[in-house]
Amino acid sequence: MNDQIKLRGKRRCLLNVVSAITIALILSAPDKSQAASDAFGRFERNLATFDPGGRYLTRPLERQIPGLSINGSYFLWADSLTSGQNDIGFRDRDFRTLQAQNIFEVELNYRLSPGMEITSINHLLYDGVYDIEDADGIYADGSNKTFRQYNDFERIGRELYFSYRTSRVDMVLGKQQIAWGKMDGQFIDLINSMDLRESVQLEASDYEQRRLPMWMANVTYYFEDVSLNILWIPDFEASLNPGYGAPWSSPLLPPGDALASNNDSLLHRRTNPAGDRLLQTKRPNWRNFSDHQLAARIDVASGALTWGLVYYYAFERDPVQNITGRFTDGTGDHLIIEPSHERLHHFGITSDYAWVMSDVPGVGALPIVFRAEALYTKDAHFTDFRAMGRIRTEMPVGLSGSVSGNGVSEHDTVRGALAFELALPANVTAIFQPSFYYTLDWRKGLSGGFGGAIGDRWNFIPVVFVERPVRATRDRLKLNITVSPYLSGPDKGYQGTKTKLGASYEFSQYIKGSVIYTNYSDGNDDDLFGQYDKWDNLGFELQYEF
Repeated sequence: MNDQIKLRGKRRCLLNVVSAITIALILSAPDKSQAASDAFGRFERNLATFDPGGRYLTRPLERQIPGLSINGSYFLWADSLTSGQNDIGFRDRDFRTLQAQNIFEVELNYRLSPGMEITSINHLLYDGVYDIEDADGIYADGSNKTFRQYNDFERIGRELYFSYRTSRVDMVLGKQQIAWGKMDGQFIDLINSMDLRESVQLEASDYEQRRLPMWMANVTYYFEDVSLNILWIPDFEASLNPGYGAPWSSPLLPPGDALASNNDSLLHRRTNPAGDRLLQTKRPNWRNFSDHQLAARIDVASGALTWGLVYYYAFERDPVQNITGRFTDGTGDHLIIEPSHERLHHFGITSDYAWVMSDVPGVGALPIVFRAEALYTKDAHFTDFRAMGRIRTEMPVGLSGSVSGNGVSEHDTVRGALAFELALPANVTAIFQPSFYYTLDWRKGLSGGFGGAIGDRWNFIPVVFVERPVRATRDRLKLNITVSPYLSGPDKGYQGTKTKLGASYEFSQYIKGSVIYTNYSDGNDDDLFGQYDKWDNLGFELQYEF
């Protein structure tokens, strides 16, 4: 008992000492606080004029070469896991860093004459995660150097085009990206394929950097209240997906990293996890006119309402797994698969309407922007795993030869979204975007297909976004939250929720920084968000533009 009393006395004594020190620090704080405030003020003033790219690169060159304008940017994107490093599914998750990307971009515009320009956008990327992490689960750069860095003209020469613009005609010829849609989730924004290395982490704010530009002719003619946009695209780019050994590789993808990392045939897509033989992928060839892609869009303006129709005759971004035969080896019966990019017809619609609601209780005048986008895709290709299983067992063991059916099922798909953007008091922006994906004639055993639901007949994602600036910082500090629950049916139900909390600060007109926390919660281990339940991460972004 005496020992306990002594221990309590020591604790009280320690608490009194800590309290005294705290009070002393508070009483002596004004001078130190003023000094810190002055130092921060000097730092802010220096930062406001910090622009070495503009001072030593762009402005000197622009003065020397009339008609030349240069813009550049540097991005640092770094994400790190906040949960444990235990293995998840088939993934050896012995790493913390998800990305440490350094992206440097320079855009040069040279004005040949009024309305005529040549634009060159060069893009360098280096992801330090493959050097930072000495991990068994990080090895994607061994089979595809693009994950680690851009090292060829196809990636470094991001865009290169000639443009001619008048009041009636807008013509752009060359390598470029087209942003048709405005929604989070890409509905009619489908012209360019995407770099999907971040999988479910990819944000709409990153689309500009993640689209894969293509060579094309892009012509728009403006009538009085109507515009017509025609695209002729001889080029083709397949989407880049997070393969084996990438930080965002799906934990549902067999085999485990210990086997996958040492299987050269698997990494270079000559075989698959089942041991099937993959032939060389059939890709569109720009030399064949029949392999070119075509697109058209018409937009009509009528006061505050604009609406448009789109059509795109394109190729699948991911190759279709067509079964062409069977063979038997020492490990059993296997399939021969010829991946190929197949044709698709896309039909879309878009609409925007802006108005102001007056006398809203507690708000007053409320500006609102309403948007709608929808896309209907004809005969999207789905791998039919049940049909594949039947083909795998349809011949007696030990025999080889042709098969009946190719294990692929074609289904029409529909995807669409509505968005309500509200300009609330105190400069608060709120967006509600219910998104919907549907696969017609769906049945169990189908994989995912372009435009359709993932893992089910339909998916519903009611996205909510709210952003508020902090007035005390002259609106330079902005806080935001995005919540994206993922619902589906009739099979899976709830597939988890993705929640993103962000804070961004404009240090100057040139420099902006952000801190982002992303959480994946609920859902089952085989659900879209549920499989990434242990991929919660804290991210830091730094952007410098000159």
